[in-house]
Amino acid sequence: MPDSSVPALLELDSVSKSFGRVVVAEGLSLTVGEADFVGMVGPNGAGKTSLFGLIAGDISPDAGSIRLGGAQVNRLSSAARCRVGIGRTYQVPRPFGGMTVYENVLVAAQQGGRLRRRASYAFAAEALEVAGLAAEANRPAGTLGLLQRKRLEMARALATRPKLLLLDEVAGGLTDPEVAQLVQIVTSIRAGGVAIIWIEHVVRALTGSVDRLLCLAGGRFVADGGPADVLANPTVREVFLGTEVSTSLPGQSAGGQPDQEQA
Repeated sequence: MPDSSVPALLELDSVSKSFGRVVVAEGLSLTVGEADFVGMVGPNGAGKTSLFGLIAGDISPDAGSIRLGGAQVNRLSSAARCRVGIGRTYQVPRPFGGMTVYENVLVAAQQGGRLRRRASYAFAAEALEVAGLAAEANRPAGTLGLLQRKRLEMARALATRPKLLLLDEVAGGLTDPEVAQLVQIVTSIRAGGVAIIWIEHVVRALTGSVDRLLCLAGGRFVADGGPADVLANPTVREVFLGTEVSTSLPGQSAGGQPDQEQA
């Protein structure tokens, strides 16, 4: 559950969204504090990525209110929400393939982070350093492997200077050692004062890092609390359709986990 002593950063109040008969958010209410590190799990089609779209401005809600730092952002475009502090990654990385890694991040620093000249150059370099991509700065982004593309997604999001970072399936498709590297990067981002909500089907990536875990199913939150308590919740296990959820850290013995979400 959220820590009431931490000032609210993100507030969702009865947010709903449907596409025809498909309900992706049904009266969702959520509070995330300025220092929170929140994980989110749920079955395929639960509405997790759609929820990120609602928060980031890619999707407009049918009803309800979304606030950042107490100010309603419902009418702001995704670009405007980025500029006021909401950064996000996507399940499928979307780099500018013909540009270098550094140029990709520099665009984010200048357009999303509203930095200019030397400030943008330095901040882009810092984002690459945090994401572990400094050595690849002059490499064309289109030639990167999967782990490096995932890191570039995070570097570009970081370069927008977010107050809230939305991570969508950044560990999907990676090996256990690569997941471990990614967890270290995300943990260091959180240590820098950025609030994080992390959607992940590689549950073991969440259990050793997040403070709070949400489970979304059918457009509703069915559990909210400490990671161990949520994963032990009978309802949570039921919505995973009997799948044994892998909660061990990379490098330890692990069970299976659900496939990546496609919607």
